[in-house]
Parts: sequence; C-alpha cells; structure tokens
Amino acid sequence: MIATPFFAIEQALRTVPFSMSADHVHQAHEIYYLLAGERYYYINQRVYALQKGDLIWISKHDFHRTSNKGSDSHERILINFDEAFVASSTPVTPSVVQSRPLLPEKSFLLRPSAQEQRKLEHLFQQMLDEYHQEHAYRHMYLQSLLLQLLIRIGRIQSTAPDTIAPERSEQQQRVYSVIEYLHAHYAEKLSLEQLAGHFYISSTYLCRIFKQTTGFTLVEYLQDVRVQQARAYLKETNWKVTAIAEKTGFDSIAHFGRVFKHFTGHTPLQYRKAHKKE
Repeated sequence: MIATPFFAIEQALRTVPFSMSADHVHQAHEIYYLLAGERYYYINQRVYALQKGDLIWISKHDFHRTSNKGSDSHERILINFDEAFVASSTPVTPSVVQSRPLLPEKSFLLRPSAQEQRKLEHLFQQMLDEYHQEHAYRHMYLQSLLLQLLIRIGRIQSTAPDTIAPERSEQQQRVYSVIEYLHAHYAEKLSLEQLAGHFYISSTYLCRIFKQTTGFTLVEYLQDVRVQQARAYLKETNWKVTAIAEKTGFDSIAHFGRVFKHFTGHTPLQYRKAHKKE
C-alpha cells in the first residue's frame, strides 16, 4: 500500500507560559515560523534563541522542543510534510534542485529581513486559508504553495552570509558540556552531586543554568536521553525490557516503566509492539 502524501499546517497563539514536556522527533520535515514573541528552540543538544520573524527548518529525525523565553505570549505557524507531498508535485527530484537541496538534510535557523518576512507571511496565510477549505484542486494548490515556500527559504538561505548559530554564552557553553557528558554516560548511575563535582560548580548553580538554557530540569533531561535510547533498543533489538532498563541507567524496572510512559504515553511493551521493525 502506498502512503498518502502528508501535509499539515497550523497557527497557534499562546498567552500563558508553554514549554514542551519532552523533545520529540518526526518522520516528516517541519517548518516553524515565529509570528510574535520569543522562544527557545532546542535541536540536537543545542539551543537557539528565536525572535519575531525567525524561521526554523527542522529536518526529519532531529530531536527538538520549544520552551519559554521572555514574554509568556507567543504566536507561531507550524508546517509538517513528507517528501512524497513535494515529489508528487514536481518532476524534479526534490533533494537536488540546482546546487542547493530543496529539502535540506540539516536543521537551521533563518532570520529573514522585514521584506522577506512579509513575503513569507503572505505565503503562510494563503496556505492556511487553502488548508481549511475544500476548494477544487486543493491538494495541488497546497503543493504549489509549499514549493514556493521551499524555494523562497532556499533563496533566503543562499543570500544570507550564515545561518544563525546556536546560543554560545559562557553559561550555555558550560551547559553544552554537561549535555554531552549526559549523552555519553546516561547508562551510569549519575547523581546531581557527582555531576556538579565533575564540572567544579555547585549543584544549585548547575540546576539553575541548565534549566535556563534548555527549559528542562537536569533530571528531566537525563530521563529524556535515557528514554530516547530505550526507544531505539525496543525498536531495534530483542532484548528483554529488564535488560533495556538496566542498559539505559534506570535503577528498577518499575521506575523505567513509569518514566517511559510519562514521556511516550505507552508502556515499553506497547511501544515495542507498535514500533518494532519487521
């Protein structure tokens, strides 16, 4: 059976603090555009500070999440789509258009000019209007609008001297070092006191700068890393759940089950049944 090409767009305004409880990954590409406010965007162990008019391209399979920055209020547009939606609308292979990929493999942050923002927002509005109607040729029209958007993103990227780099203050650099350590040592029995001692800082200061930088508490982040790895083991191996709990650093099967269900909404066995590779 051939899967139906997937495309979705939504606009959301939030007037109260909002942070995702865990980072997540899609099988589709994602475009995030900030219409108003400020946000922190966490992608693959790095934090980006977004301001009004910024656009984030999140490549499929990249873990990501958003969290509060500055004002509690923000408004954004979110688009998700797969390659099939683009490929079915053009005879040109979507991965190679001239010298620049139409669907970039790596995630990045763009900061368009005011003129470019107006053009992008006009395209977004057309897409939103069409998406919520049942006009004739709706599918084809959305494809054409998405292609225009991808081309415009590519042109902005080609004229920009560099994409916007992740945040790199001294505090954030220290947190990145902690993050890298957690990814390397998640299977070990880690404690806050041990981590603070390893990085020669107080546990109180470590907790504060980690939360400010990532939006996670340190414990939440470590649990998230462990659950990500447990997901991979459940999909790719036949190891028993008790073995996976041990290999991902959980102190008991009961604790593993509670944390795994909190992050995924499923028990480990339910997750394996739904995602096990043939």
